[in-house]
Amino acid sequence: EGEHWRLTTSQGEFRADAVINAAGPSVLTVDHLSQGTSARNIRLVRGSHIVVHKLFDHEYPYFFQLPDGRIFFAIPYEQDFTLIGTTDADHTAGLDKIEASAEEIAYLCEGASRFFAQAITPADVIWSYAGVRPLVDDGSGRPEAATRGYRLEMTPPEDGAPLLSVFGGKITTYRHLAQEAVDRMAEALPVLEAPHWTATSPLPGGDFAIDGVPAQEAALIAAYPFVGPQWAQRLIRSYGTRAHAVLGEAKSLADCGQAFGHDLTEVEVRYLVTQEWAQTADDVLWRRSKLGLRLSADEAAALDAFMARMRN
Repeated sequence: EGEHWRLTTSQGEFRADAVINAAGPSVLTVDHLSQGTSARNIRLVRGSHIVVHKLFDHEYPYFFQLPDGRIFFAIPYEQDFTLIGTTDADHTAGLDKIEASAEEIAYLCEGASRFFAQAITPADVIWSYAGVRPLVDDGSGRPEAATRGYRLEMTPPEDGAPLLSVFGGKITTYRHLAQEAVDRMAEALPVLEAPHWTATSPLPGGDFAIDGVPAQEAALIAAYPFVGPQWAQRLIRSYGTRAHAVLGEAKSLADCGQAFGHDLTEVEVRYLVTQEWAQTADDVLWRRSKLGLRLSADEAAALDAFMARMRN
């Protein structure tokens, strides 16, 4: 709409002076909704992973190269498991349900069996997951050869209110990408001009020394004596200094409300709902933690029922 964007969402209608299109695999969809005509091509590449019971008892990861040239890793995971990955497969299906294919799971099992004494089969896989990388299509013949870099594209001034689209990118460069995106948008919105600060700013809860985890765990146990070492370790690893906000005013385990298993209690679930936008049991068990690896089906069902009552 000329000098403004009009955005309609389930929460209502909003007006914006500018929009940054950081929709990942859906970046072209958003671009087209805005009547954009980007010449960029995006290659959707699926990376799949499997989790099995731990294959070794130390804390060091392994990196290998498979005969097809792909890099392969096996990483200690959640104390009792090993994470194995990854694949590079062109993703042509929709984005509503992204999962590892049977062929990818078999490929990862075969790769692991090449290097470990214990043979791994699909029956050993406890959990699998997949994600889709929105890579800039540079004409590479193979998905693993596509660039992992990113490109930023701004609509021309004559098109009205600016739209900045992010093509490609990955989590390991997210701060560089975000800072560059803000700098580019500042060309159109000078109010965004400011000194760079993200290089030294910790993530929420990360405001302690890199070797300070044991001290944080000890401080949490001192403040909440009913919290055992394993529970403290998980809370500090998950929330850092915000673990104190998770437990709040609790003076005993009973004050933490309903217990769902493996030290997951009502106070933590309520924190995830109010502070980290969790809406479902899967959000809590898989997207905010990996406690889905540990809770039984009945325990997960109890959590699901509790969260359904919260929503109602």
